[in-house]
Amino acid sequence: MRYFMDVGVLADLENQGQWEAARALLYKMWVNDKMNSEKLIRLLSECWHILLELERNEIIDPDISYSAVQGVLIEIVEFGMENLMNDSRFLCVAGYMISLFPYYFYISDGNTENDNQYTAWEQKGIDMLRRSAEINPSDSVARVLSLGSINSSDKSLYEKAKKAVEVEINYLFPGDTAIELYFKNILNMHLSRFE
Repeated sequence: MRYFMDVGVLADLENQGQWEAARALLYKMWVNDKMNSEKLIRLLSECWHILLELERNEIIDPDISYSAVQGVLIEIVEFGMENLMNDSRFLCVAGYMISLFPYYFYISDGNTENDNQYTAWEQKGIDMLRRSAEINPSDSVARVLSLGSINSSDKSLYEKAKKAVEVEINYLFPGDTAIELYFKNILNMHLSRFE
């Protein structure tokens, strides 16, 4: 089973540099079916990836706005936290993304309270990622990302999870959208890590 829902034209839009069109397409799909966690996760991952690439100056799309994309990201994560906290895939993807870049998930006002927000969001992401692996122990991606991000005392669990991901990676991420390529790369980095 694919880890991210297939949206036929998405890779083409990304390859053509039409990031705002890709985001708008996914947003419309989600708004028309808000309780569909696959659509929310697909939109979440696209917005997160766009922000990541904007920060790295890798996206040149005059139609894209960092603050607008961040606003959508915050909107859908808040919705997910209200409605999908028992969905292991949401917890895994959102938790992973929040733990890496907590500041994407709140609006900074430039004062020192943001340090507290950053730390609180970072911990929330770590907790969500950990919970995703607890809810669905057969999700090898959640197990690898969770066990690989903490100082786990049980290295054998991490090694077992890595072996499962190695077998499944091409089935879980068969497409060539930006987020699928990103996750393949991250997971392959875990696979090559010696413990």
